[in-house]
Amino acid sequence: MKALNRRILTAVTVALLLVASLMALTWVHRDQPVTAQPAQSEAVRLDALTRFRTEREQRRQRQRAELNDIIHDAKTDAETLSLAQRQLMALIDAEDAEGRLEGLIGARGFDNALVSVSDGAVNVLVRREKLTRQETAVILDLVLRETGVSGGSVRIIPIN
Repeated sequence: MKALNRRILTAVTVALLLVASLMALTWVHRDQPVTAQPAQSEAVRLDALTRFRTEREQRRQRQRAELNDIIHDAKTDAETLSLAQRQLMALIDAEDAEGRLEGLIGARGFDNALVSVSDGAVNVLVRREKLTRQETAVILDLVLRETGVSGGSVRIIPIN
């Protein structure tokens, strides 16, 4: 029982680390001037977003594996099983929402946007120096329609 609770705690901790990583990524790029040449600067930004996307996928694979281990363990009690199943469904729902939003935002001209959905909050990283009010409204409208979260739970972050 304690081992199962530790696995659930580990899965929750990994989810929190995902959110913290996204926040750290946005904080690092927030006030730093870009000093590299344009081609190098684009490569650095692409690497940061690609790296975050890769790390997000790896964390999610670990979470999914841990939750599946709990779900398929014959010794798992009903309460822990139910909790693990709900967490797995939330993970799947978040991945689905992120993929849909990244595609929709990309179709609106914001290539390589990165979306993170977690605990009722949505963070959208967009590769732009800055966004106009109209561009922000377009992205916000997509996020609100696709996720149902409130506008105060959405952060749209331009990354130059």
